[in-house]
Amino acid sequence: MTKHKTIITLLLSASLALTACGTDETNNSNSNTNNKADSEKSSEQSGFPRTIEHEMGELTLNEPPKRIASVDIMATDYLLALDIAPIVSEGFGTKDKSPIFNKYAEGKDVTDLGGKTNLETLLELEPDLIVMSNTSSNKMDKFDEFNKMADSVVIDFTVDAPTRLRKFAKIVGKEDKAEEVIASFNKLKEEATTVAADHKDETVLFLVSNGKDFTVIHPNNFPIYYEEVGLKPVEGLPLEGKIGGRIGIEALSEFSPDHIFIAENRRQMNPDDPEALINIWTDNPVWKNLKAVKNDQVYSVDTLVGDTFFLGQVAGMEAIKENLGK
Repeated sequence: MTKHKTIITLLLSASLALTACGTDETNNSNSNTNNKADSEKSSEQSGFPRTIEHEMGELTLNEPPKRIASVDIMATDYLLALDIAPIVSEGFGTKDKSPIFNKYAEGKDVTDLGGKTNLETLLELEPDLIVMSNTSSNKMDKFDEFNKMADSVVIDFTVDAPTRLRKFAKIVGKEDKAEEVIASFNKLKEEATTVAADHKDETVLFLVSNGKDFTVIHPNNFPIYYEEVGLKPVEGLPLEGKIGGRIGIEALSEFSPDHIFIAENRRQMNPDDPEALINIWTDNPVWKNLKAVKNDQVYSVDTLVGDTFFLGQVAGMEAIKENLGK
């Protein structure tokens, strides 16, 4: 064999070896990727079939639902916290009015049902599961209609936020994710509690601004901000409904809190001017004479803070930490 042929033979052998090596590496890479995907799928589906106990009975799920319809924006909130996007949701336009909701909703393809669920639209999207909370008697009255379209569950919202999140996690097979989110939430809550301790003798009031008056975010309905974190509430606040009673500017002056956390009424606010319902009071002489206003201790917060949203409680903890920790 000539030297020239020997060189060619060696080059061909090296090329074949590299090709084989590359093929092996590609196969190994594909195998690793497939194994990882299979592992994640297996992990997600472990524990299925499982029986879900909910407010309207029991439901057996053979596998994690893939096409979830939420007819309740507060249910959507808990799904987003678990990084689950429903295919359709009532009130998904909330993302335009809440920075924290928008953050979790970003990049997710969700059909917005608006403020009222259209049953025909819901049916056309062919969900395999419909979820809602028990906060709306109207939704509860329509449960049988929903359940005819697809398996439906109603989550109890009388329990605390972490318990609700675990209930949603069980439905979608995201228990590990739920514990991760709860651990992060508890850390934030501890930080807010530490900050609140430095203001234990100062009164704090959470409000929703409606434009002409205010809705009190009452300590009885939102113990997390007071009893759990340790903020001192104003005495004698009116208690009505699921949030609290309404008060006018004169009553607010009489309560005279040291600190005011104030959110806009989500249903009335203009997303293009997100603090308009708060700023409407700027030139009011009674407002300007409030102790909290004069001491620059009025804090604008996310609109979800005054509702039973998981992300709203996260926003509330962040607001306490950031504003009282200055």
